[in-house]
Amino acid sequence: MTEKRSAQELVQFLRGRGISTRELADTLQRDPRMVRKILNGETSGALYGPALEELADTGRVTHIPNRRRGKSGELVRVRAKADAKQKSVTPRDPGGVYTDAPQGGRMQVSTTFMAEGGRQIEVRIPKGQQAKGRAAADAELVRQIRNAAKGQSHTNQKKISATLTFANGRVMQINEYNASTMLQRVKEAGGGTTEWMRGESKNRYLNLDVSKEQITGVTLTVYADPKTMQYETFKAAGRPRIPRELTKSEIQRQAEKARLEEQRRRRGGRRPR
Repeated sequence: MTEKRSAQELVQFLRGRGISTRELADTLQRDPRMVRKILNGETSGALYGPALEELADTGRVTHIPNRRRGKSGELVRVRAKADAKQKSVTPRDPGGVYTDAPQGGRMQVSTTFMAEGGRQIEVRIPKGQQAKGRAAADAELVRQIRNAAKGQSHTNQKKISATLTFANGRVMQINEYNASTMLQRVKEAGGGTTEWMRGESKNRYLNLDVSKEQITGVTLTVYADPKTMQYETFKAAGRPRIPRELTKSEIQRQAEKARLEEQRRRRGGRRPR
């Protein structure tokens, strides 16, 4: 059995392959100082071991190491660049799955047909926020969701799972929906499919800044699923929102909102001096 290599040994091995310290740092989305610390034995670098092992074995990294978090779940601040105004900054947590496929380009749609009426629709979306292709992509996604909703029968419903790709290459899934319910949620959000999906993604991850990263790809997987008594009850009730367990992101936002409201309440209750 091959003995597991330390992070330092892996960095030495990769440097021997001609990969520079800067290239390793960029691949791990860290500062070159961290790579040098690992190389010099100043830190174990255990957090980066799996990513370095993957890079050594396959030549690429698909799972970027998560950033450290404090006891309350917040990202630990890191030292800023030498010319920065602040001494420390809150980093972007790159944890998650990424693709190195180029993002952007003109709007494109491709469909893969599967068994029992299932299909996978891939929509490629331009990066530019004002690009005409983005509006066309929104309209195409609504059309595909509506078609899935129309394709439901007396015995089978159509469900849709959506995988999003962002401009920075990050790939993530949002909640699975019945086709009619997804269509209703999009309409409630004003008819913009990607904007609704942006909101859904915000509920899933604390570390995804959806205000800066555009959605550049959506893959809809549509498949048939037998209707159940719960489905019929849900339909008869007008597809109300089902209470669900809050995500870590939502819990943190609610706690922050409550804290700010409490601060305002206390300030409002103070006697004038």
